[in-house]
Amino acid sequence: MNAIAKMPKTAKERGKVAPAKLAHMVLRTQEGRVGMILDWYKKVLEGEAMYENPMIGFVTYDTEHHRVAVLALPGVQEHVDNLCGLHHVAFTYENLGDLLATYNRLKDEHDITPEFCINHGPTTSMYYFDPDKNQIELQVDNIPEEKFGEYFDSGEFTDNPIGIKFDPDELTARLAAGESEEELLKRPDGIPPDLSEFPVN
Repeated sequence: MNAIAKMPKTAKERGKVAPAKLAHMVLRTQEGRVGMILDWYKKVLEGEAMYENPMIGFVTYDTEHHRVAVLALPGVQEHVDNLCGLHHVAFTYENLGDLLATYNRLKDEHDITPEFCINHGPTTSMYYFDPDKNQIELQVDNIPEEKFGEYFDSGEFTDNPIGIKFDPDELTARLAAGESEEELLKRPDGIPPDLSEFPVN
């Protein structure tokens, strides 16, 4: 059994003092762009503004007072690809139906489409760019939380740690035709894409 096969104990279970939750992310943008960036997150996350002015705004979609904040600062430059820093932030949906409903709502109502869709094995994931080219992953877990250790011990992820691309329209049609989510979340056989195919940010 490899070293990551079992789910590690939480910090609290190990007697450590740790955060109760991950609270929010804060994005820098250029002056004059706060409203546009906030609007994108409201659409994508079905969020609402908790507070908003031309320099700063907070978006929430649950009980947290803000999950995403956008801040305009003087001198902020446009995005440059391939600099060290945060690669993406992921939001997990309860089930595949919710993820695909979000995909179709964003596509049909707002013309917002993913840059890349891939079944990694542990997750089925869609990657989007916000207007400043921050990368946002919308995903669903393919495996129940209590079985992640068993999954990683199976060797599937070791054999292919990248995943297999999928067509979200095809997946939507298959779900609508009655295929089970359990079946649709299984990673299909195939050749993983080259890393050069992944969107760059």
